[in-house]
Amino acid sequence: MTKSFNRVAVFAVFNDADKSSASFAERLLALGIGSRADARPLAMEWAAKKHGVAIKQGQRGATLPRDSAAERAMNRVLQVCFPSADIAKSGKRIANKVDPVDALLKKYSALSAGEKRRFLKSI
Repeated sequence: MTKSFNRVAVFAVFNDADKSSASFAERLLALGIGSRADARPLAMEWAAKKHGVAIKQGQRGATLPRDSAAERAMNRVLQVCFPSADIAKSGKRIANKVDPVDALLKKYSALSAGEKRRFLKSI
């Protein structure tokens, strides 16, 4: 069974939410905060004060206690002000940026003629 919704009212809420994030970003831009990275330290300080927790200095910089109400509040505020289009999430960082094909070709070219024949015979 499907529920009946007042689509006009629901879409009005969506429009307000869409406009609100733009207005928050515009207000922050007027204050000199142009990106999520600029706003993060201030949002962290705000969340720490609001929830009564200390900001800790970790290996990668300042952090709030993991999965705390303060961390969730900071992330929520940043998400509202700077929607995910501004977030560049990368995967796990890779220390070795060597192309594996190039590395294999380099190793193969260093083999002697006999080693190349044995290698080709084995595959």
